[in-house]
Amino acid sequence: MTGLAIICGMLVTTSLMSLIIALYWEKNLMVSACFLVCFGFLEAAYLSACLLEFHKGAWYLVVLLAVSMTVMLSWHYGTMKKYEFDLQNKVSTEWLIDISPGLGISRVPGIGFIYTDIVAGIPAFFSHFITNLPAFHQVLILVSFKSIAVPYVPESERYLIGRIGPKDYKIYRCIVRSGYCDHIRDTGHFEEQIIRSIGEFISIEQNDIESMVSPDERMIIIGNSNSRLDGNALVPLDEVDSSSCMVNNESQISPVDHDALESRNKRKKVRFMLPENSPKMQVSVRKELLELIDARESGSAYFLGQSHLVVRDGTNFLKRFLIMVYRFSEKNCRESPVALKIPHAALVEVGVICTI
Repeated sequence: MTGLAIICGMLVTTSLMSLIIALYWEKNLMVSACFLVCFGFLEAAYLSACLLEFHKGAWYLVVLLAVSMTVMLSWHYGTMKKYEFDLQNKVSTEWLIDISPGLGISRVPGIGFIYTDIVAGIPAFFSHFITNLPAFHQVLILVSFKSIAVPYVPESERYLIGRIGPKDYKIYRCIVRSGYCDHIRDTGHFEEQIIRSIGEFISIEQNDIESMVSPDERMIIIGNSNSRLDGNALVPLDEVDSSSCMVNNESQISPVDHDALESRNKRKKVRFMLPENSPKMQVSVRKELLELIDARESGSAYFLGQSHLVVRDGTNFLKRFLIMVYRFSEKNCRESPVALKIPHAALVEVGVICTI
């Protein structure tokens, strides 16, 4: 069984190496073919020898391979179907702008973070939410996560910020780029970075005339920009609870008080303020930044879409089986979709049925 695993791994490596020679190194196809034939012939001979011992235990490896491939294929198939459903059923930005007066949609204080996989338009689950409950927050931020084929993405290049619709609607889009070794887990720090990035975007936008008149969404990379040095962006101010101040006589504080102070410090929330000296800031920019600060102080809500795959009648057995395995894996083997440790009291999950 061990020999079969090693030989299969060698065959896969040889096949991929031949593709690298032809596609990545851009060598002649004859060179790639010769490499594949020379090494593949030797490995195929070893493979045939191992298959003679198939009945003595190597069958277990083949069964394990079949199970693993089935799970991976079903997960890929279900994920792609969900993403295609989101792309096909997304609504345009104009829909949200035009439907607001007709439905009498009200704006409630606070910030609404909408997590979606698409990077253009309004996700279907949020349009479903607005249709049934015509209200959304004072500030809306559509957040999308995109993985890049690099280990780490520096903070100065992680956030792409853009505006959706007119300025009066205060709807922004944030694309968070991360490498395959990055871990974004802390909701408080993550939310703080997004709000700071949007504050810098608002400050930069006053000098970018094209972004103000362009009908399309224009994304700007937000990082260590000069706007923060000029004093035109939001300034973070750590909120320190008055109860966390230490008294001179430490003997007056009981162990219970120490535990209470520690738990309060862990829930410390970063607040924002406008810079004291900002002569270059326009009145409209100052007003929008103040509204962003007020929305932050009012609280945050997090919207997540829960897509449920349903198979149509008459679908062949293979698709039904893949969807059944995907639903089982999603329900029992996957980590909770709340990957940023979102508090349950502020979480809103909207269910959508995807018929495939």
